[in-house]
Amino acid sequence: MHKILSATLLTLGLLSPAIPGAAQTLPAPQTLPAPQTLPTAQTQPANGALAAIRARGELSCGVNGALPGFAAPDAQGAMRGFDADFCRAVAAAVLGDAAKVRFVQIDTPEAGFAALGARRIDLLSRNTTFTYSRETAQPVAFAGITFFDGQGLLVGRDSGYASLRHLDGKRVCVTGIAGSTGREVVESEAARLGITITVIEAGGGTALLQALAAGRCEAASTDASQLAIRRVTELPNPDDFTLLREFLSREPLGLLVREGEEPLRQAVFWVVQAMLEADEFGVTSTNLVEMVQSNDPVLRRLIGMEDALGRNIGLDGDWSQRVLAQVGSYAEVFHRNLGAGSRFGLDRGPNDNWQRGGLMFPLPLR
Repeated sequence: MHKILSATLLTLGLLSPAIPGAAQTLPAPQTLPAPQTLPTAQTQPANGALAAIRARGELSCGVNGALPGFAAPDAQGAMRGFDADFCRAVAAAVLGDAAKVRFVQIDTPEAGFAALGARRIDLLSRNTTFTYSRETAQPVAFAGITFFDGQGLLVGRDSGYASLRHLDGKRVCVTGIAGSTGREVVESEAARLGITITVIEAGGGTALLQALAAGRCEAASTDASQLAIRRVTELPNPDDFTLLREFLSREPLGLLVREGEEPLRQAVFWVVQAMLEADEFGVTSTNLVEMVQSNDPVLRRLIGMEDALGRNIGLDGDWSQRVLAQVGSYAEVFHRNLGAGSRFGLDRGPNDNWQRGGLMFPLPLR
């Protein structure tokens, strides 16, 4: 199982060197032909999340806020990143404007669950793994997977370590923050391999890589995407370290809403599916006007020109047009924040469309 997983996740391309990229900018909205007149959306309960968001005129979205590539402020203080753009996509669908988002920095997944339960945020888009315990024991509901990740290992390039097995008798640093499963994953895999390691809880974020650079441990372990990004952004000599070609866990990251808010959960889920389907059919923010003129029924349905896509989820008929015009397809979001259009240059790997060998499989919008 672990060998199969490693082979699959290897295609993430997280070992790719950082490459220069343009500043992250959202595509400019385009003027699109109006869709056909659609039936009035179903009435939401007075205390429903969708009604509350619309009354407020703003989506409150919890993000990491300190992880470049996923969510971090740019030089002007605007929140940028892969997770931040999914907040914008939901705002475009629900409120008509991708800019109507209030970003709330969430330090840990557990803090995000609490913020959702207390109604301090409407949506959590914070590199959070979809797990059984979180789905069943927390007051939250997952609303779609946006990124396939796995727990990885960062070591010194000249250390000679090529896998966890080579770390027998060595020290491995993990985050150790509340709600993190890093320690459990490392210890479980070490037990499976029959080796002995010393796990050091070094703290989250920058502290983890600082512990590795200072020699407190021989390896640092957390989500591979974080290791790849933080190696570039936080280590003074990033080329002195390398991400091993081994993954210790499956980490499907996704979006969450409060439990019991089914209309909002459905809206968020189908926003993700529309962005994935746009990726599959080559629809982008730059060719959307051309695609609107297409006679292809799949494309016309995707952009709300024929079917009442929003009728059953409390949205109007052109919500998908707004998402794609103002934020873009899944491919565009990945490209500008994590891929070749960013300084990280990550390959999509399992986050590519299923027809290109990835795991992203949009559910049909029909």
